[in-house]
Amino acid sequence: MSLGDRQKIGQRAAAALLAAVAGFVFAWASATDAAEESPSGTITFEGKNLFGTAQGTFHRWRIARAEIDRSQPEKGVVVVEVDIESVDTGNGRRDKHLRSNDFFDVASYPKATVRVHSTRPDGQSERGNPRYTAKFDVHIKEVEKSLDGAFEVTSLDPPTVEGELTIDRVEFGVGGPYRRWNPMSVQREVPVRFSATIQSAR
Repeated sequence: MSLGDRQKIGQRAAAALLAAVAGFVFAWASATDAAEESPSGTITFEGKNLFGTAQGTFHRWRIARAEIDRSQPEKGVVVVEVDIESVDTGNGRRDKHLRSNDFFDVASYPKATVRVHSTRPDGQSERGNPRYTAKFDVHIKEVEKSLDGAFEVTSLDPPTVEGELTIDRVEFGVGGPYRRWNPMSVQREVPVRFSATIQSAR
């Protein structure tokens, strides 16, 4: 078999898997809307200063929109809505501060949205799983920016995806600028990781 033939087969396999993932996402969205609850998965982040790293979680989120064409899954769009008030770092005082207008200003901006689109196959992850890149249009407060992110398919039974992107919190007006001489100052770059086990529509 020639290299060209192997490449074509690989492209067809990637397209088929991407279509399957898109179908899983569509089913997941349908099930979520019906149940009016967060999908089975996590959205976590890390905030760092000179003293250490704070691990955070958003407990409430949902699929607000899903438009998937199985024949052209790369053109699909999924919108995730995150309830910012559900932020939890395991420290009540810190969480209250994060919800204040010093950071997220939950009273004025209770939701954040992420629009995922332009998905493309990107080989394999370090764990040998199918990997994909995508655009993540992140809207926090009054700011929207298009960021690069990636995810991998860690399981097909049950279908499970894991991914990550990095957000510059200052660009979104979340907290003040990073100051090196202030040991309490939080670094600008905040890694965000997500995972989801995608349920079949009921």
